[in-house]
Amino acid sequence: MSNPLRRAAIATVVLFSACSTANVAVNRNFDFARVQRVAVIGFKDYPGSAGSGEIVTGAFEQSVLAAGYDVIERDQVVKVLTEQKFSGSLDPKTAKAVGDRLGVDALLFGRITDLAEPRSRMTKVDVVDNHSDPIYARKTRRVQAADGTWGDVSEETISGYRTTRTLRREPRTYTISGRLGVSARLVFVGNGQVVWSGSDSTEVATFEDSARGLADDILKAVKSTWPARLKK
Repeated sequence: MSNPLRRAAIATVVLFSACSTANVAVNRNFDFARVQRVAVIGFKDYPGSAGSGEIVTGAFEQSVLAAGYDVIERDQVVKVLTEQKFSGSLDPKTAKAVGDRLGVDALLFGRITDLAEPRSRMTKVDVVDNHSDPIYARKTRRVQAADGTWGDVSEETISGYRTTRTLRREPRTYTISGRLGVSARLVFVGNGQVVWSGSDSTEVATFEDSARGLADDILKAVKSTWPARLKK
């Protein structure tokens, strides 16, 4: 680790947001006003999950834009990284070279630390059906006709109910939530200082929504570093 990066690491302080689950560390000695224009370096796909990196990268681009930064278009970032033969390793010289070519103040790096897609599982459950049938009884009673004569009248009445219970097996589908974990850091291109670093994880119902939620949580946890116009 180079000296500027070591000094940045030593200068960090852990801040916990009351409205976020993200764990973040912010370089409190850094002048945050120096960062206005940012490039998001693409997240690599999680092993076995093609396309996951693209989704998380897009989520961070949206969150960084919402935080008030100017964000470089992704195709331009990819082009410059290819020209610079960027392999993912960061040192002050590399950060400055990439930053100068892109015309940005900082680079946002990150990786997917955990990923399990949600899945459905079918099982069969016992269902009990109860059926109640009336029990009829025939009764005879004497009634007087209009001409004054008496006679017997037979009628059916309900004397109770018979309950029948039947057991059947019914298929049910359950959704098992997945998991998503990410980490990210913002690096100043001037000297390779880490401006902030953060991580977060969540259960996954919809991968795209979860990725955006994590990106938002991390950015909100470092709101003190945002451009001044959107801190309020």
